[in-house]
Amino acid sequence: MGGGCIGASVAFHLAGRGLGVVLVDKGHIASGATGHSGALVRQHYEARLGIRLARESLGFFQRFAAETGFSCDFRTTGFLSGARTRDVPAFDALLGLMQQEGVRAVRLTPGEATSAEPSLDASDYEALVYDPDAGYADPIATATGFARAAERRGATVLEGRPVRSIVTKHKDVTGVRLPGAGLIETERVVLAAGNWTAALARPLGVRLPIRFVRGDVAILRRPIGFGPPPKIHFDFYGNTYSRPDADKDTLAGYMDTSPRKTIARHELADDSVPARTVRDLRSRLSKRFPSMERSQPRGGWSGVYDVTPDAYPIVDAAGPRGLFVAAGLSGHGFKLSPALGRLLAEYVATDRTPEGIAPLRTSRFQERAPVRPEAPFPARRGDRLP
Repeated sequence: MGGGCIGASVAFHLAGRGLGVVLVDKGHIASGATGHSGALVRQHYEARLGIRLARESLGFFQRFAAETGFSCDFRTTGFLSGARTRDVPAFDALLGLMQQEGVRAVRLTPGEATSAEPSLDASDYEALVYDPDAGYADPIATATGFARAAERRGATVLEGRPVRSIVTKHKDVTGVRLPGAGLIETERVVLAAGNWTAALARPLGVRLPIRFVRGDVAILRRPIGFGPPPKIHFDFYGNTYSRPDADKDTLAGYMDTSPRKTIARHELADDSVPARTVRDLRSRLSKRFPSMERSQPRGGWSGVYDVTPDAYPIVDAAGPRGLFVAAGLSGHGFKLSPALGRLLAEYVATDRTPEGIAPLRTSRFQERAPVRPEAPFPARRGDRLP
C-alpha cells in the first residue's frame, strides 16, 4: 500500500523474488510525499546505520537504469559542508566515521573549497568535507521506474484505488479491501503510505510515534555569471540545504525539524510556498552564495515530513501477523529507498529481520534504544533531519 519511492521499491524487490505483488495507491505513483522530495542522494550521515543504508542506495541510483530498465535521471554533483572552528573536533569525528564506512569523503581547507566551488563564501569555515559521489535524481521518475519495473517482473499496479481497510482474522492479515473491487486476499501487507501510514495502522492497534513537520522548498534561477552549477551544500549555521536543479536553477530548503514547526494534519490544504518563505530562503542562501542575492524566484512548494522521535524510519513488522510498516521516514525516504525496499522485501519474504534494519524496529522507543549518532555534528545541534 503506497506508490511512493518506498512502496514501489518494495514491490520491485518482492517481484524480483518471484512473489505475487499488487501495488496499490489512492492517487497515482509518486503523488504523495515522494513528489515533493528534494531528491538529494548523499552519504553525509552521523550514524553508521544511515551511512550504510545511504551507500547501498547511492550505488543503486548510479546503476538504476541497468537494474530497472528505466531512468531516474541521477546526476552526480558532489557534496560540500563546512565547520566553524568550535565544531572542528565534531567535524573530524564525523569525517572519520564516513571514511571508516567507505565514503570517499575528503577534508578541504576553505581555499581548496572555493577553488572547487568559486561562488561559495567559506570565510567563516575552518574546514569542509567534500564527497564527490553525491548527487540528486528525479523522485517521480524514480518511483515510476520502480513501479514499471515491478510490472515487468509480474506485479500488478493499481492507481486511483484507495484502500478501505486491511482485513484480519484471528490476529492474522487476510486481505485488503478496496471500494467497489472486493477483497484482495493476501497473508502479507506492506503499509508504506507515507503520511497516511499512521492513520491506516491505528485501527489495527498499531500506534506509531510520528509527528508531522512542514517542509518548504524554493526554486531560484541563478544569476547570469554565477558559474557552473553548484554542488549540494549543507549549511548547518544558516539552516539551509541546496542543490542544483537542472542547468540554471537552485533548489533550497530548511534543514531543521524543530517542534515549533509541527503541524496537526498529515497533509496541507495548500502546498504552495509563501512568498515570504522564498525571500527568507534566498536571503539565507545569499549569505553562503553571495551572488544568489540577485537570483530570481521561479516557484517552489510545501510538503509534510513524517518524523519519528529519533528522526530515523520505522521499518518493521507490527500489529497483526503479516503486517509490515515503513513509516516516519523523516526526510530520508527517497535517498534510502533502494536499500530499505530491498531489506523490507527480504523481511516480508523470509519472516526474518535483516540485520540492516533491526535498529529500525517499532519497539526501540519503548526500549529506550533510539538510533543515536556516533558522530553528532555540530556539537550543539537542535532538532533537524540528521
